[in-house]
Amino acid sequence: MQDFLTIGFLAILIGLSLLALRMWYTRRGASVSDAERRVFGRFILGLSIFWGVAIAAYFLGPLFSALR
Repeated sequence: MQDFLTIGFLAILIGLSLLALRMWYTRRGASVSDAERRVFGRFILGLSIFWGVAIAAYFLGPLFSALR
């Protein structure tokens, strides 16, 4: 069960990262409204928090299991 959750988390994380790259690539030359720019900024902030959680879990998981 633990491996299934880890693989699912990473699949969602990589999928959202690819979506963000695609959105950035398609918008880079076009003029966008201020609201669209704010929504994209919030999406990138949420994605970076998601990546931070993944990195923290990767490095802190073995530490917590060693403390048990």
